Amino acid sequence: MQELIQQLQAKAGLTPEQAAQSIEVIKEYVKGKLPPFIAGTVDTWFANMSDKPGEKKDGLMDKANDFLDDVKDKAEDWKDKAEDWAEDAKDKISDFFNKDKKQA
Repeated sequence: MQELIQQLQAKAGLTPEQAAQSIEVIKEYVKGKLPPFIAGTVDTWFANMSDKPGEKKDGLMDKANDFLDDVKDKAEDWKDKAEDWAEDAKDKISDFFNKDKKQA
């Protein structure tokens, strides 16, 4: 996270406190725009940004790519569930109408 704070200081002329607060505002904004099942990923993403010197950190783009991969995976899961639900509904409706035809 320190890398991001430094970039905000250099590029936007913010103090370290302003930069850190900006990151918090952005994090909360992004979480508010996402469905709850994805919003937790934002917390994880920011929590994994280490401030410890010498500790290997993923770059911001790596974190963003990981986040987007998570979103993609969850969206695909929802898509699969929706397709399964639609197929089940189609089968039930078809069975209902075929049962009526047999009784007539």
